[in-house]
Order: sequence, then structure tokens, then C-alpha cells
Amino acid sequence: MWYVVIGIFLGLPVGVYLMLRRKLLTHRPENYPDTAQKLADKQVVVCAGDSITHGNTGVNYVDMLTDMFATGPWQFFNAGRNADLTYTLLDRLDDIIQLQPDVVTVLIGTNDVNATLSPWRLNEYRDIKRIAPDVTPDFDSFQANYRLIVDRLQTGTSAQLALASLPVMGEDLTHEANQKADRYSLFIRQLCDEKEITYLPVREAMKAYLAQFSTGRRYGYEASRRLLTASVARHYVLGHSWNRICVGNGNRLTQDMLHFNSVGARLIANTIVPFLHTSLHLQPTTSL
Repeated sequence: MWYVVIGIFLGLPVGVYLMLRRKLLTHRPENYPDTAQKLADKQVVVCAGDSITHGNTGVNYVDMLTDMFATGPWQFFNAGRNADLTYTLLDRLDDIIQLQPDVVTVLIGTNDVNATLSPWRLNEYRDIKRIAPDVTPDFDSFQANYRLIVDRLQTGTSAQLALASLPVMGEDLTHEANQKADRYSLFIRQLCDEKEITYLPVREAMKAYLAQFSTGRRYGYEASRRLLTASVARHYVLGHSWNRICVGNGNRLTQDMLHFNSVGARLIANTIVPFLHTSLHLQPTTSL
């Protein structure tokens, strides 16, 4: 599997290699949904998603939100998990529902798209047991799974929901990955209209940001696996910041085509903030 390359390429000690593997595959955020940690006098906000939400392969936007609303009757839980698809988020919904949250944001689908881009990407998700050997994600399964996620959250909780469009997948917006992400995001927007759910235009915010700059890029999306491997090693072994790694890789938002530096994370957080203001009458205690 691809994460083995980290150990082979860098000649890492076994303990360091195992730490990196755990960071990527088995680690849960400290504030993962847990009824034992729920505070009775707080309104609960759950951010659900994949590694972009989990926030240990890039800058953590949930931590940004938590810091913004650091004082007040609100408690943030991070229901992100690395390498999750809609299939696996669907399997974890009980963790969220048991909290009976007041607000849930959903940012999922990047891995659903990624799994369709090549056989080896698909097999990686099978190898790490995010999907069964006989499962082949496609646009139809994404739509069906996403509808089930929304239906279960609506029937299992009284939470106000907000669904986010997919972040950019690399910074070449003409690449197949981004063309597919456009289509998946359009479905999310249409689902929000149909269900009268708040739509969070994360993708649109990132595109607008990138439009300010020239299109020169050092790497294409095909380098994403190699860049992810190297970025994680540089961050956790060498202590480089995600921002430094991103600049070194020639990008504005994403160090590895999938995860984000502080600018990208801030764009996600800032897209969510107005929804929180409306749904919980929140006022941030700090500004981003």
C-alpha cells in the first residue's frame, strides 16, 4: 500500500513508521463524537467528513471554528476520518446521532471522486478496508449514499444541517478530478434545494480564490499520492508546516492536491461561519 512508501523511501525507524500509519488510518480526532464528552449546558456542533475534516493531513478547519467560538455555550465535535467515502461516513452516523447535535455540517465526497480516477486508487480504498472488495464507487452510488446520510440525520436528529460542495482536487480546474467534483457538487446543491437544507459553497470559494492567480503549477493531480506521502513525512518527521510544504510544492491551497494549508482551511471555516451565525445565533469570539 502507498503508506509503506513512507518507510521505504525515508528509511524510517519502525516506531516512526507505525506512528505515521496510525496518524493516517486509525487515529481519531480528540474531539470525535462521544456522549461521555458531551456537556449538558452546551449546544453541540458536529462537523462530519473525511480527512479534510479530520485535519491531521493538513490544517484543521474544525479547530479554527472551535477557536473562533472559544467562549460561549457551544461544543464542537470533529466527526472526520481519514480516507472516508460516503459509504463509510454512512456506517459511522450512529456516532453522530447518539449525540443528538444541534447542528451538523457535512463535507464528504472527495474520496468518492478519487476512487473513480484509476484502478490503483480504487484498490487503495479496498486495501485499507474503506470499501468492500466488490464495491466500485461511482456517481450513482455517491448520490444514493449521500441521500441516505441526509435522511438518517434528519430522521435521527433534530439538527440543522448544512452540506458543503467538494473542495478543489488539485489546482488544475480543468483536470478530470475537478470536472467530476463539479458534477458531484452540483448534485449536493440540488439536494440542498430539494431538502431545503443550507448549502455551503466551499468549492466556489476556493475557485474564486485561485482565479486571482496565474495558472502555473509544478505538479499535476497524478502526483497526489506521492505528494501526500512526502507531505506527511515532512510534517511529522521533519516538522515542516503544511504552509511551507504547500509553497514548496508550488501550490496556493493544497500541498498534495487533496488536503489544505491554512488558507484552504480558512476558506472552509469562513464558508461555515455564516451558517453557524444563523443556526445558533453565534458570534465569534475571535476572527480568522
